[in-house]
Amino acid sequence: MKFVPFIARRYLFSGRHKALVSAITLISVAGVGLGVFALIVVLAVMEGFTSNLVEKVIGAYAHIEVARAREDSPMMNTTETLARVRAVPGVKAASPVVNAKSMVMVTDPDTGATRQTGLFIMGVDLDLEPQVTRFMENVTGNARPGPREIVMGVDAAAGLGLALKMPSRKDGTPRPPPVVSLGAKMLVVAPRFENTPTGRSPLIRNALLAGVFQNGFPDTDAMMAYTSLETARSLFLLPDDYIDGLHLVVNDPHRVNEVRDALSEAMGPDFMVTTWPERNPILFDALRLEKWAMFIILLLIVLVAAFNIIGTLIMVVIEKTREIGILKSMGARESAIERIFLAQGFIIGGVGTALGTIGGLFVCYLLKYHIKLDIVSEAYLSDSIPILINPWTTVLVVVSSMVICVGAAVYPARQAARLDPVEALRHE
Repeated sequence: MKFVPFIARRYLFSGRHKALVSAITLISVAGVGLGVFALIVVLAVMEGFTSNLVEKVIGAYAHIEVARAREDSPMMNTTETLARVRAVPGVKAASPVVNAKSMVMVTDPDTGATRQTGLFIMGVDLDLEPQVTRFMENVTGNARPGPREIVMGVDAAAGLGLALKMPSRKDGTPRPPPVVSLGAKMLVVAPRFENTPTGRSPLIRNALLAGVFQNGFPDTDAMMAYTSLETARSLFLLPDDYIDGLHLVVNDPHRVNEVRDALSEAMGPDFMVTTWPERNPILFDALRLEKWAMFIILLLIVLVAAFNIIGTLIMVVIEKTREIGILKSMGARESAIERIFLAQGFIIGGVGTALGTIGGLFVCYLLKYHIKLDIVSEAYLSDSIPILINPWTTVLVVVSSMVICVGAAVYPARQAARLDPVEALRHE
């Protein structure tokens, strides 16, 4: 058995005050384990929440949106523009789109009361759009609206009294689909004016509710609707080949900035290229900052445990002063004495870190696969607490914990190594 690890273990768990030193050692181990446990669980939840939110954002919006930069920018020709963007490396699919902010009004046939809401209505290519976004995936009703038909978000339809959003089930099964008033009549007030015998007036068109979509992202479910390109051009009095922009999906959504730069060069200054992170920059910056803030705050738990390690090793040095003197008189070098106490810090940190890591990963497994908490379903945009274990984050937690624990042993180790063997042998 090697000299340094053997002496280190003997010093931690033997001596005249064995019970006291062992109890303090166990407290130090528990403190380190608790800190590592909290770090792994909390960071896994935050990584899961961020990943879940990113997935919802990517599904709710295209990876990249191309639009006219200014009102005087040249009109987009559908065929020419699609060919230009599809030639850019990294672009997987593209879909033309017409956008317009409109007012939608519904009159209750029984009471005559009118409800209204503002919606961002998109005219999309019904064949190409499913390759780019997920608006058409989770639809109650007809996902492919016909002439003068609109599919809107479930929250927007509920606000107009056209849909009833069903609550989550307690048994963890999927939420039932909403009850929808399919075929309900609506008035769409477009941001355009037309000439009438009485002068210019807002453009008002009739439309029918073809269905509602529910992609789980609050902004789109409450503020967006889609229809076919032909219906959108008819509603907003636009030319047949006119489009406002393009929705694009790329091969790797996390390397979208590279494709953005290539698109900007290909399209020129008359067009604006926006990526999905740029749509919500403050949100993602806040999440990133919050994750690192939580890492630093929870790491303080390990730092507190490190002070217990210092106290434990100082007690060991005091108790083992005579034994240290004997070791030095037998030829043990100062470096060997120092390594003994550094090894004790490594043992305490290693055991505590290992227990905390195993416990944290086990709780993460339970939260991900077995524990369903309905109270947080809406907040986390999921039917359970989202968990994502990032291997690099886990390694960072383990390394940080071990560095703190071994660093806490440096001062007691140096004090022990500097003991005068003559004075140490006189110690009682």
